[in-house]
Amino acid sequence: MTRHTRSLRAITRHERGNVMMIFALTLIPLVFGAGMVIDYSRAARLQTKMNAITDATALYAVSQSMLSHSESETQAEAKSFFDDQAAMLNGLVYGQDVAIVVTDTTSPTLQRNVTVTYQASSSNIFGRVLSKASIDIGGTASANSTTAPDIDFYMLLDTSPSMALPATSAGLTALTTATGGCAFACHQTATSASDPGKTRQVNGAYVDYYYVAKTDLGLTLRSDLVTKAVEDLVDVAKETASSNNAGYRMALGNFDWSYHSIQDNPVALDSARSLVSKAQLLVVCRNNQRVCGINDTDMHTNFSTALASINGLMPTPGNGTKKSGDTPQAIMFLITDGMRDENYYGARKLGPMPTEMCDTIKARGIKIAVLYTEYLRESASDSWSITNVRAPYLDQPEKISPPLQSCASPGLFHKATTDSDISAALAVLFQKAVQAAHLTK
Repeated sequence: MTRHTRSLRAITRHERGNVMMIFALTLIPLVFGAGMVIDYSRAARLQTKMNAITDATALYAVSQSMLSHSESETQAEAKSFFDDQAAMLNGLVYGQDVAIVVTDTTSPTLQRNVTVTYQASSSNIFGRVLSKASIDIGGTASANSTTAPDIDFYMLLDTSPSMALPATSAGLTALTTATGGCAFACHQTATSASDPGKTRQVNGAYVDYYYVAKTDLGLTLRSDLVTKAVEDLVDVAKETASSNNAGYRMALGNFDWSYHSIQDNPVALDSARSLVSKAQLLVVCRNNQRVCGINDTDMHTNFSTALASINGLMPTPGNGTKKSGDTPQAIMFLITDGMRDENYYGARKLGPMPTEMCDTIKARGIKIAVLYTEYLRESASDSWSITNVRAPYLDQPEKISPPLQSCASPGLFHKATTDSDISAALAVLFQKAVQAAHLTK
């Protein structure tokens, strides 16, 4: 018995084989631990891919090609896009549990906000043994976009005789010297040595100051620069439209004693450019007579008729989105020296432009941009002009620019004076107008 007891005690103290037993006991959790690492790594990779699909879906929903679609159409197409991408992932358990929220606002421009949220799971390989068949994954992504609005531009050009002012200081000096004090290149047709504006004979006919300025002196007039500026603006507008993915069109009209239609309905920019040259400086018979024999005291800058006429031509603007049924925004450009001289219900109105119709136009949601080609104090050089124009309206504080600023929408007034680059000034005003179209209706 003693011997058997000693043998049993020896067996219990024997340590050979314990490492194998311990390894066997720990192998099972090690295997399942490694398996779960694999399952979780697989789930993490699937979530990364699904998050990328979610991001792509949100961006797709706010892409330029989708902005013309309604909220419900965008939602349906975005879900289809998401489902198609998710279907290509192995090991994904996805029951089309994705929420896509599309919210559009359309004032002043189309602004779209999109949120994409999904719930799915990654199927496990090892986790099933422990009754965990999958690992939940999920994510969300948001995107937004604002479109540049489509815009119709209505160009209203002042072609009255006062726009026949030389474009440079040197030209102004040259013309006043050649004419004995008159600063304007008035365009007249009557042939008489006694007509103001006639200086000498050429081939038996008395030439006017327009002839002196253009032929004798080779001067560029403000009226020339205005038409060139509008033509140059077409290139600026085309480039801006391309970069903004916006649609721009243009309508044209000019005014002097009345309003003259050139292109009432907005057309493609290149088509509008070909029509700008039709905005011609007014040709009169002689001083105080637009039509020979009818005295009109040179009332040849009729703002009232011009603004009322163009207001009647411009339809109520839309928001400029590309959605079905919407129409472009509208911006009216007024290019003028700002001096009114019109027959207003039988009475002569001379001085600053009226602004009542400007308010009416702006109240309709149409912006007004004003390029003021400054009416120079030194241009009112004859005795009548000094008394009736310079003293009351051009001496400080001058009275011409404040109504023009009032007529313009906020931030859309720009002044170009003698020696200014009118093309550059109009381009600057155009960019301000386009930017304003993004910010306020």
